Amino acid sequence: MGNLIRAVTFDLWNTLVHNRNYGEFRLPKLKEFLRANGVELDDARLLEVYQAGFRYSSELHRASGRRHVHTGEIVGHVVDQVGLSGRCDWTPLVESYEEAILSEPPRLRDGARDTLEALRGRVRMGLISDTGTSPGRVVRRILNDYSVLQYFDVTVFSDEVGYCKPNEVVFRLALETLGVEPGEALHVGDLLKNDVAGAKRAGMHTAWLKTTDQEYPPEDAPEYIITSLTEIIGIVESAG
Repeated sequence: MGNLIRAVTFDLWNTLVHNRNYGEFRLPKLKEFLRANGVELDDARLLEVYQAGFRYSSELHRASGRRHVHTGEIVGHVVDQVGLSGRCDWTPLVESYEEAILSEPPRLRDGARDTLEALRGRVRMGLISDTGTSPGRVVRRILNDYSVLQYFDVTVFSDEVGYCKPNEVVFRLALETLGVEPGEALHVGDLLKNDVAGAKRAGMHTAWLKTTDQEYPPEDAPEYIITSLTEIIGIVESAG
């Protein structure tokens, strides 16, 4: 690598914790909310309007330069689909969407705690995460419950910054807060398009945690390909 690594930043989903779909927890809350406001839907229609909210989010996301689409916008679209827009307060439903993850918090990936503990004191560490419908305030609560929040000198969440990876703003904010230059930092993530490409464009070193096969153009090739988080320990040691 040739440079001293003074900081390591990590992706969250499928890098430090296992990701999963929380629709099974959100759908009953949606059905309950709609029924309380006089709207009865069969299960097929319920799923249709639920998924329409996320399709709307994806469309906005692509059209706006990777802007973070807040949960309130997603829920607002769902409410509009069933004719309740302007007729009810959907704040409780937003909270239900955002806190669904607390029903069954995602598990830490193997090696996550060991890696963070081994790097503590050697480098500064940051977390850079797109949050979707699980905002930073909720994710921090989960990480604190796992006693790993303490390892991070900075946590950058898309709902708080307003942009998602690979937008360079999220990487640069982390670097500025950590007080390091891009060439002194290594970013670790499982998505080539978001983590590796975004970090490389910000001038950082990159390590791809390979959890699935993904194709990438030569310019987006990671410097390191790893299959276990604990490999990061050796990478940092060799850079020193």
